Amino acid sequence: MPYKKVASPRLADQVKTQLKQSIFEGRYIPGQRMPSEHEMVDMFGVSRVIIREAVRDLERSGFVEIKRGPKGGAYVKQIEHDAITEIVRDIMNMGQGCVSDIMEVRLQVEPIVAALAAERATDDDIKMLEEYMEDEPQMPSEDYAYWNVKFHRLVAKCSHNQMYEILINILMDFTQDLILRIKEHRIVIHDRVSHPEILELIKNKDTSGTKELFRKHLEDLLPIMKELENTC
Repeated sequence: MPYKKVASPRLADQVKTQLKQSIFEGRYIPGQRMPSEHEMVDMFGVSRVIIREAVRDLERSGFVEIKRGPKGGAYVKQIEHDAITEIVRDIMNMGQGCVSDIMEVRLQVEPIVAALAAERATDDDIKMLEEYMEDEPQMPSEDYAYWNVKFHRLVAKCSHNQMYEILINILMDFTQDLILRIKEHRIVIHDRVSHPEILELIKNKDTSGTKELFRKHLEDLLPIMKELENTC
């Protein structure tokens, strides 16, 4: 896709759109340096101020990383869920997202994703989950909370559906924020048996059993988290 000269209002937006499209098309891959500011001025026929604004917007959106020094410039980043989380987190913070909001979505989505994991998990996926379960930290602790949350992220990874994986990671970011905000480290709201039982069902490719147990697991957590939220 050749770049086009831009000459209408919101020039920076148009430059940003074309640069994003070049990333989507694979012209620039993660870790690769994009054209210099001087080169972009010639490519788009706009001022350096416009180019800087467009690149800063790409940086804020998580598409590029600005590096300084002799080899500095705009480098393409690997797009992760973090950038999306930050945007949604700002929106949620304006309305103070609560346990009910987050868990309502998780109850609808996570059991479906877990069932897909049971259907699609490879031998390498199972090994990854087993090794992760063996590395259980001491409870109660903040590490234990992070460890439990990551199990949900790994199950989503085993679904081999990128959109579901991104969505679950965002939901777990909010869940993690919420848990660390509403409870003390010494309080444990998670049992030691649910995750091993879910893993066993995934290993046996029991999609319906995995879906049902995952939903029950979330339903058991909901009233505990609500009570903690009401008392914090």
